[in-house]
Amino acid sequence: MANFDHKEIEKKWSKSWKENNLYRTPNTNRPKKYILDMWPYPSGAGLHVGHVEGYTATDIYSRYLRMKGFDVLHPMGWDSFGLPAENYAIKTGIHPSIQTQESIKVFKEQMNSVGLSYDWEKEEDASSPEYYKHTQELFLDLFDKGLAYKAKAPVIWCPSCETVLANEQVVDDKCERCDSTVIQKQMEQWFFKITDYAQRLLDGLETIDWPASTKAMQRNWIGRKEGHTVKFDDVEVFTTRIDTLHGASFVAVANDSEEGFTGKYVTNPATGKKIPVLRADYVLDTYGTGAVMGVPAYDERDLVFAKKFDIEIIQMEPDKSMEKYGQKKIQYRLRDWLISRQRYWGTPIPMIFCDKCNWQPVPADQLPVKLPLDVDFKPTGESPIARSKTFQTGVTCPKCGGVGRREVDTMDTFVDSSWYFLKFAEADVKKWMPVDLYIGGDHATTHLIFARFINLFLNDQEPFAKFYKNGHVLSEDNRKMSKRWGNVVNPVAVVDKFGADTLRMYEMFMGPLDMTKAWNTSGVEGVYRFLNRLYRKFEETCGKTGETGAVNRLVNDLTLRVTTDLETLSFNTAIAAMMETLNQMGDVDGNWPAAWEVFAKVLAPFAPFISEEIWNRLGHKESIHIQSWPDYDPSLRVQVQVTVAIQVNGKLRDLLKDGPDIEQRAAASAKIQPYIKGANYRTIFVPGKVINFIVNV
Repeated sequence: MANFDHKEIEKKWSKSWKENNLYRTPNTNRPKKYILDMWPYPSGAGLHVGHVEGYTATDIYSRYLRMKGFDVLHPMGWDSFGLPAENYAIKTGIHPSIQTQESIKVFKEQMNSVGLSYDWEKEEDASSPEYYKHTQELFLDLFDKGLAYKAKAPVIWCPSCETVLANEQVVDDKCERCDSTVIQKQMEQWFFKITDYAQRLLDGLETIDWPASTKAMQRNWIGRKEGHTVKFDDVEVFTTRIDTLHGASFVAVANDSEEGFTGKYVTNPATGKKIPVLRADYVLDTYGTGAVMGVPAYDERDLVFAKKFDIEIIQMEPDKSMEKYGQKKIQYRLRDWLISRQRYWGTPIPMIFCDKCNWQPVPADQLPVKLPLDVDFKPTGESPIARSKTFQTGVTCPKCGGVGRREVDTMDTFVDSSWYFLKFAEADVKKWMPVDLYIGGDHATTHLIFARFINLFLNDQEPFAKFYKNGHVLSEDNRKMSKRWGNVVNPVAVVDKFGADTLRMYEMFMGPLDMTKAWNTSGVEGVYRFLNRLYRKFEETCGKTGETGAVNRLVNDLTLRVTTDLETLSFNTAIAAMMETLNQMGDVDGNWPAAWEVFAKVLAPFAPFISEEIWNRLGHKESIHIQSWPDYDPSLRVQVQVTVAIQVNGKLRDLLKDGPDIEQRAAASAKIQPYIKGANYRTIFVPGKVINFIVNV
């Protein structure tokens, strides 16, 4: 018997779904679920299978929720501003908007080939004036509330890209885009006062369902420290160990030239001694006050520095009475968000400078301030927009009406991506927000902090109730996929050879979603064989009926297993359950048409094309993807005597025979009650295997 014709099936059902607008977002009185992918940048390289992994995960979950009776918002858009498109324009002379739109077209074609159920009526594009008009409105709202300001400050500068960089764009003192060593320089730049929200950003982490590792990264980035400020004459330091103040033999300040003595002495308030002020490489402007007290007897970095410059090392014991010399203070590592960029391809900052009135906001009715087209993209150290002949034409001060000039810097692209989830939900923000599940890979720290800050400012609400960071998909040589190494796996090529359903199921079958996995072609072939076996089995049995109901009990158990796994995003084990069930189906008796209806439904989120075909061949006219998720019937459970391990905090405490009431019997067990009675606990239940009571200690 021949394999199923995946190309024909995909063509047929893709056309049908599009014609029927199957994935349009409903807005009824049913409960909602908002499922979101981290906004991709549409590069010319297109997608590879690593990108598709996360998109497939959200798609499977969205399809499942629709069948469970939820109104589901599942949109897609493009983080289309940024340096790559501008650098490409410099290299080729092609305007960034042209390259960006071509890339978006490629991305959409790839996504559709995989059968992703996005509501394309909700599509957004950051480089569209209609979109960045709202980004400019956001800027003006922050400016009005005193949370957007311009100030001279030390900034990180990339000499190659000739632009300011944010901290997150620097890796090992190198620009993440061009790998050039960065430098510091003083410049006037625009900032968002995110530091006003530091404590709220910390507190909010206790209310959301995020991985512990992601929360830890957020906490470390915000960096709350309790300490004291101490004045050494006119130099103020922040310290978390004021009890060592009497051992301070020097003050170290941020190094703006060379390490060494500044020529200045200050007084240690605890001892009355004059101590030197030195420039030190290990002190940063962004740490505390930009100055620290040097206590070489108690701090390793201070000790090394003191020995280098032959500074006194004072032996002492910590003394809490030193607190009288300081003022209690809470300090954060977090710094205000630097948003100015000296580049073209970004959202213009909607401000006008007047010699008389200083900086004034562009009136709301004059938004958007559009990017000019007459721009030379070559970097010179200032924004390319400064060389536009039209951008400053007819500009007047909004306050006095005199001659004005527009700000020529553009915004950090993180500003555009800090609020897109609200644009997708704009039809009914109160209904859709917060996002119920947000899946993404990189930028799990800064992007999330920025998005949280913006939504706290706008709505006083955490934007993402649950976040899940998917792992990377490596190439078959266990390296990151890269054009440079020629190891990128194009999803379209996999779809063409094996079908979209095969790609989707293999992506999820490789392992847990949050793990890094290596691509394996033989694994793809294995999933392809499974789908073909399934289809052949369907063709052989779809007209058979029997009296024992054995096959119906098998798919009933499969429903429970897949449902349980979907609720925990355990897609790999759900697929394993389908494979196991197919093997068990063999020559068993039962009502096969009814069994295939159930199997097709639990398969549908994972393999939408083949399940739709099976559903149609069973005589149904409406799409399987708008059907109700099958219910599990405990009375049909396969009667197998299974012993379930009962654990408390991972330790085995009892063994019980499996059955419909296993959870209740486990909680009531005389061996378990002493551990859980009166305690706060949660339950992890793996059907047929283990029940683990997690007790808070």
